[in-house]
This record gives sequence, C-alpha cells and structure tokens, in this order.
Amino acid sequence: MSKINIVQLVILSAALLAGACRAETLYVDSINVSQGQISNQPIEVLKTQDQAGQQDNWSTYLEAAPGSARFVGQFLFNAPSPQPGTSWQSLALKVNTIGEAKAAQRWVFQLRDFVDGKWVTLGDNAGAANWQWYAQNLVVQQNPERYINASGLIKVRYRSNNNLDVSNVDLMTIELQGSEQGGGNGDWWKPTPAQNLTWQWQINGTLDTSFDVDMYDVDLFDTPAAQIQDLKDQGRTVICYFSAGTYEGWREDWQLFFPFITDEQYTGNEPPFAGNMADWDERWLDIRRIDLLTDIMGARLDLAVSKGCDGVEPDNMDAYTNGDETGLPLIGADQLAYNRWIAQEAHARGLSVGLKNDVGQLADLVGDFDWALNEQCFEYNECSGYQVFINAGKAVFGVEYTGEPAQFCPQANNMNLSWLKKQLSLNSWRIGCEDY
Repeated sequence: MSKINIVQLVILSAALLAGACRAETLYVDSINVSQGQISNQPIEVLKTQDQAGQQDNWSTYLEAAPGSARFVGQFLFNAPSPQPGTSWQSLALKVNTIGEAKAAQRWVFQLRDFVDGKWVTLGDNAGAANWQWYAQNLVVQQNPERYINASGLIKVRYRSNNNLDVSNVDLMTIELQGSEQGGGNGDWWKPTPAQNLTWQWQINGTLDTSFDVDMYDVDLFDTPAAQIQDLKDQGRTVICYFSAGTYEGWREDWQLFFPFITDEQYTGNEPPFAGNMADWDERWLDIRRIDLLTDIMGARLDLAVSKGCDGVEPDNMDAYTNGDETGLPLIGADQLAYNRWIAQEAHARGLSVGLKNDVGQLADLVGDFDWALNEQCFEYNECSGYQVFINAGKAVFGVEYTGEPAQFCPQANNMNLSWLKKQLSLNSWRIGCEDY
C-alpha cells in the first residue's frame, strides 16, 4: 500500500468516525500566572504547532519566564458538555515546548483532578533535548471527566522547578473524545463460550474466504475494505490484526508519524523504539511512551473503523515479559496501563478488542477486553489460566502450531475453547477443533 493510500484511508476514517465518536479540540481561554511572567503575544498562537528543531519565530509562541523561584501558570480550557446519555471517553493534552534540558531545569505539565482535589502530572521535559522543540501528546489514563468540573472548566498547570531560564510554548490544546450514538456505546461484538464459534486466522498469503466459519481474523493493512465487506455480507464477523507492541518496518505508516524513519530498516533508538524481537524482523516498542504512540495506534484503530472491521486483535501485548530483548525496565504495571489504553481506544470507536497472549495478566485484564486469543497454551501448559475469561462469559480463541489435533482438540472442546491447528506462517491452512 502506498503512503498516499494510507493517508487517504486515515482521512476517510476520520470522516466515518465522526458518526461514531464525538471529538472536540479545545483551545486555551485564559492564563493565570502566579509566579514569574508570560509574554504578551495573543493566546491564539497556542492553537497550532508552528515551531520545530531550533526555530525561533517570536510571534508564534508564548515565553514563560520564571520569577525569583520558578514559573507557575494555569492554562484554562472550557469543555462542552457531552451528549445526553454519553460521557467523555478520552482526554489528551497536546503541547510543543522548548527550553533547558531536564538536567538543568524540569518543566512539568499537570492536570487538576477535581474529584481528589489535587494536581496530577501528565508529563515533563524528560525526553527533550536542550533548546530543541519538543512535541508531546500526553494522554490521561483515568476517566477524563474527573478533570472537568461542574462548569466545564479544565485546568492545566505548567511549572518549572527553578528560576534558571525561560521556556517557550508553541502549542497547547486538548483533544476530547466522547461516545456517541452508533459507536463507543458498548454495542460491539462480545462473543461468549456458549456460542461455540468457529473461526479462521489468516494474516499471510492470498486470503481464502471459502471457509464456513463464524469469524475471520485478517490483516488490517493487507485486507481491502471490499473483501472485509464481502465476508460480512456472508454473515462473518471480521477481526483485524495489527501489532500494537512492536515496530514492523514494512508498515509504511511508521514513516508518516515518525519523520526520522526514512525506510523499512530503521535501527535507531529514538523513543519509542526499543530492542529487537528474537527470530522476527520486528522491534519492541517502549509501551511506557503512550504519548508517542497515541497518534499511530489511534490511526490504526481509525483505519479498522473505516475498513469496516468488527473488532481488532492487537498483537505483542506482553513486552514486559521480554526484558532481555526490549532492553527496558518494563514492569507489569506498564503493560497493564498500555493494554487498558488500547482497549479503551478500541471501545471508544465501537470496536471489539481481544487480549492477545499476556497470560500472566489475564485476571487483571478480563474486565477490559471482550475476548482472548492465545498461541500454544496447550504446548506450554497455560490453558487453565483462561478459565477466568470463560467464567466471565468471554470467548477464548487459540491455535497450536505443534502437536496432534486428536490430542489437544478434545481438551479444548471440553474447556469451551475455540481452537485451531495452524502453520506458523498463518496462511490459509487450518484444522478446526470443531471437527473433533
């Protein structure tokens, strides 16, 4: 797929999503400075990102200067009320700043939590180089409505920890997304074990649509929207696969969202890129950097909506168990936060979402995902862990690449698991346990 086609699909997805989710961009209404001072350019300069690199166009940003101790300023936004019977589902603060590196002076963005009556830190300049513009997308991990008071006010606090120098702010906006009629309202595919669903998983090779099964799991990028619609016209549910936890260089959307990537062989270590995945031409992502992954993963979910997918299968959702490969000090809490964020973003778009592997966190995530998909739990003696999904009335799909179907299929059927024998290439070949 060409880059132009991907851009067109992203634009198309935004148009289609408008009928499913309400999105609002909020701009700064006023600024209150309690320490230090701010320059007198109009606050309208904060509506757009105009600066990059080491640019210094004075008319396009505001300068925040510390006083004798530090700078403390509140940027106030007014949020509209969501539609009756709906609620705001996600909130993200978009900023572009320049100043000293964190080692010399820390600049922090905080959001006022009106429920607990405290300031919550969203991010700082930890990833910024000295006097280089640093764009961030800071995503709120909790219910966004706790940060909006009864009058619709949102407070963002920007503060430094000393009086060393100034910081310039080129962009500050808030993106709110809420559920609307037809999307994000819970009316998505929620398969149950009692349905005894049959399925086919093919993400390589020419798609074979001849199997008489209930669900197809196909590649998000390589499967045309027309083919997805054909499957749905046959009464199939269509789930779309993409990797949410690794960098696959051949997916051209990486070059759209990360300009420093110029070909399929990017090997640098700029965030959010981490270590290589063993035996695969992929690299792990730093799942802690949701701020850097928001746009690309959001666009992939939007693409799933625009293509007509009923749900998504985000892959590689267990980076924290691969520390030797990632080279990152990831912990279970990092993975839970990222996986829950992916599930929330899928649901906000009216998409069903399955938990891929991540066996160690099944009990923690059963409430966030609609179903689960596993590879080789019989081979590794891990299938019993999926009882938590079965007990919750949520279907579990899976495959074995080795072993005899005559041995594992009866066990899978007795456990109410929907299982297949597949080749590792995940082409069209399948043996379904429904035949045992």
